[in-house]
Amino acid sequence: MATDQKYQQSYPLAPSNFMPRSDAESLANFRSNNIKKENKIRNILFFTMFVAGIVLLFSLIFVRIKSPQIWLENIRVSNNGDGNINFAAQVFVRNSNYWRYEFDSTLGTITSGGETVGQFIIPEAEVRRRSTKKLYINANIVTPARQGVSNTNGILPVTSQAMLRGKLQIFRVFRRKKSADLSCTMNINLTISAIQDLDCK
Repeated sequence: MATDQKYQQSYPLAPSNFMPRSDAESLANFRSNNIKKENKIRNILFFTMFVAGIVLLFSLIFVRIKSPQIWLENIRVSNNGDGNINFAAQVFVRNSNYWRYEFDSTLGTITSGGETVGQFIIPEAEVRRRSTKKLYINANIVTPARQGVSNTNGILPVTSQAMLRGKLQIFRVFRRKKSADLSCTMNINLTISAIQDLDCK
C-alpha cells in the first residue's frame, strides 16, 4: 500500500485538459490558417476600396470637368466725334473646376454688320481653382460712318468675340485642354457714349 502511494506521488495524474502534442500543433495550424484567411480577405477588401477610390477620382477628374466661362462687364466708351470710339471693359474668367486653369493670350474682335470694326487682346493669365479672374481690355472702334456706312439713329450694334485656349493643371502632372468662348452683343449709344442691352452668352 505504501508502495502504491509512493508511486502515485512520483507520477501524478495528468490534468483533465491536457492535450497531446499532435492535437496542440493541429490547433495552432488551424488558428494560423484562419489568421491567413482573415488577412487575405482584409487585403482583398482594401484593394477593392483602393480601386474604387481610383475609379471615383478619375471620374471626378475626367468626367465632371467643366469649360471655363468668360464675359464682359463695366464697359466704357468715349466718342471723340471723329469716327473713333475708345472701348474699355473688364473681362471675367470663371473656373468652376478643382484645378488651376492657364490660358494663352488671345486676339478678340468687335464686329458690326458683319464687318470688323475693332480688335483687342486678352492677356495670358492663370485662374485658381473655383475662382474668377478679372482682366482689362482696350480697343479702338472705327465707326461704320467712317467706313462709308451711314448711322442716323446714333445706335451702333456690335458683337464682341474671342476664344480662350488653355489647359487645366491636374495634380500638376496631367493637363487637360479646355477652351472658353466669349460672345457678347451690345448697342453703343453714340449720342451719350453709353452701352445698352449688353448680353453675354
